[in-house]
Amino acid sequence: MLKETEFLPADQLHQLQSEELNRLLQFASTQVPHYRKHGVTALIGKDQIREQPGDFLADGFEHDTLVPWHTSGTTGKPLTVYYNRDAMRKMWAFVELYRNTAGVSRHHRRGQFTGKLVVPPAQSVSKRVFWRHDLANRALLLSTVHLSPENFPAYAEALERFRPVYFSGYPSSMCVLAEYYRQSGRPAPRLTAALTSAETLLHHQRHAIEETFSTRVFDQYGQAEMQSFWYACEAGRMHAHPLAGITRILGPDGTPAAPGEMGEVVLTGLVNYAMPLINYRVGDTARFSPASCPCGRTMPVIEEIGGRVDDIVYTRERGALGRLDPVLKGVHNIVESQIEQESLDLLRIRFVPAPRFTPEDLQVLETNLRARVGRGIHLEFECTNRIPRSANGKFQFVISRLDRSNRKSFVSSRG
Repeated sequence: MLKETEFLPADQLHQLQSEELNRLLQFASTQVPHYRKHGVTALIGKDQIREQPGDFLADGFEHDTLVPWHTSGTTGKPLTVYYNRDAMRKMWAFVELYRNTAGVSRHHRRGQFTGKLVVPPAQSVSKRVFWRHDLANRALLLSTVHLSPENFPAYAEALERFRPVYFSGYPSSMCVLAEYYRQSGRPAPRLTAALTSAETLLHHQRHAIEETFSTRVFDQYGQAEMQSFWYACEAGRMHAHPLAGITRILGPDGTPAAPGEMGEVVLTGLVNYAMPLINYRVGDTARFSPASCPCGRTMPVIEEIGGRVDDIVYTRERGALGRLDPVLKGVHNIVESQIEQESLDLLRIRFVPAPRFTPEDLQVLETNLRARVGRGIHLEFECTNRIPRSANGKFQFVISRLDRSNRKSFVSSRG
């Protein structure tokens, strides 16, 4: 069905979406305790679901038939969502549509960079095994929590034996491995595609992956809560599939943001009836493109994903600064880096040096940062052999330690 409707005219896709939405709203308003009590128009957030998860579970589903999924996202606060099996089947259909767009399918071998604990966290270098074979799905599951310089050769050997057709998963892990190949001079595998997801894809990561593995990156955006499915097309644009969910982008006053304007992402999933979430604030920012896509799909185009609402740097001199990865442009011999804001007066920058690193490389990074954040904030650089990951193996380029009340008052004080 997804293949048959992928290139429908916009009005026909909108009609299909409206039918799915009406069906979901009728179901939720009568079968889900929260919506029976509060209606279906108010915005909801993660904290509400954490506090009263049973209120969002639909009547009529046997609990032992549901599939639980535990996630903390990038916040570190656990959240459990439940799917029915029909929702799982439908979401995998969207994934296969995405794969086909990139020129691959579930029948091809893939190297998958996953945050799952596929090997023990304390796995020693002497064992040199940081992966598992998923034979049923033709995948080599590669741990993201063991990617460090002493382990890079073992990862490369495993990939070269497995001969994947494509990569999928965390772009930060693919990028670190790409840097190893570039720095070592070891011939890198040639891939049909690299399918990135679960993290915000940074510009320098895309460049490193595409150049090193002689491939194209196709980014995808979704959530454990099954609220949407955005995927990149052959023309390099990202589309919000209207049959996976309703995508809204709201400005600070709660009204729809204009095309080209960054705003908060609010979603209504159309797939999972076991735990439907309506007008759900996912905590991310994005903006719609005002232009159509040359690929021929009439689905909404996402011009940019700005990252998480919480991952914004605030400075007294320049205000709120999002999407800071352009500061890495022209920076050489640094494998990866991370910016952590500890206060309004201090940014800590961790970086992993490459073998040919020199002080001049760090100077370029500092100059680029100063151009963005100004002179009024202290920059403290910390050299390390590895950037720490979250519990689920994800990488955050920007981490804000400012509490929300301070951020709100700071923004308000600047008007």
